Amino acid sequence: MTTLKTPAPSKGLFDLLYQSHVPKVINAAIDIGLFDTLSNETMSLSRLSQILKTSPAITGALLNVLVAAGLADQKDDAFALTPPALDFLVRKSETNQINAVKEYSGSSGPFDTLVDALHGKAPAFDGKMWGAKKAALNMEQQQKGGAIQSVVSFATGLPQFKSCTKLCDFAGNIGYLSFALMAENRNLTAHIYDLPEVCALARDLKKDQEGFERAVFHDFDMEKDTAFGSGYDLFLSSHFLYELNANGGLPEFFKRVNRSMVPGGLFISNHVVPPKDPSPHLTASLLELMTKCMGYPTHHLPEQDLVSALKSEGFCELTTRRLETRFAYPMLLLSAVKIK
Repeated sequence: MTTLKTPAPSKGLFDLLYQSHVPKVINAAIDIGLFDTLSNETMSLSRLSQILKTSPAITGALLNVLVAAGLADQKDDAFALTPPALDFLVRKSETNQINAVKEYSGSSGPFDTLVDALHGKAPAFDGKMWGAKKAALNMEQQQKGGAIQSVVSFATGLPQFKSCTKLCDFAGNIGYLSFALMAENRNLTAHIYDLPEVCALARDLKKDQEGFERAVFHDFDMEKDTAFGSGYDLFLSSHFLYELNANGGLPEFFKRVNRSMVPGGLFISNHVVPPKDPSPHLTASLLELMTKCMGYPTHHLPEQDLVSALKSEGFCELTTRRLETRFAYPMLLLSAVKIK
């Protein structure tokens, strides 16, 4: 019998495996109303269990997990929610991410087809998925978790923004970024281009929202249509350019963007970028793998590719803001001015 060798510490492996259970725990806490109940006051374990009608022993163990995950605080026998839980896990919060959390739980998920994809059987990506009401509303709510605010903060900090009057929001979904920008500039009208299914949904969902009379939704087939209006002094592209860059079509797209804009017009990009830190980034890597499993080529846009394509098609005066720690994966906000 050979002597059993001493293995590497197993802590790291099992930390990763146990972390995979965290979404289930968070969803259980959502389902029993724990976050909503604790959002109003600090409570003892006994009082919280009494209100929720739950087992004190199991509720205490659940709270210990939430404390370890940074979603709750404990002082003596009193528990309170931390800011992330108050912002994202309480139903009455305008920025709640409850629907997004539920997508990270359950028996089915984005990697159910991973083995098939590895064998060359990834499905064909269907952009029409965004024409479903639930998908569109979930996306908008998820963007309220900081993404919309970041784009607005970036845009309103640019000196040209206040004088802009005509926006093209290309592949703008149901227009949540357009409406946020129009709220900051009352002279701005928005022309939102997306698939016919998405636009039909948007016209219904947004008809009662303030600023709707300044928003025009244009049916646009991304595979066939090439013209998207003219006279824009503001052009926005958010989470759309990934496939174009992967397929070498970015310069040609920016050539058309240039033609649609007035001289001095402002272009704004909002996209995921590769991490600056060359060491592996777990969340960004998982996002990329998930994207490929869905049949889409990539979900990141290297900054140098974006800058090179813009400069080659008459854009300059670049302003950038990298958000490396604000979100789960690195984001880049970039603006450029049409100079020729």
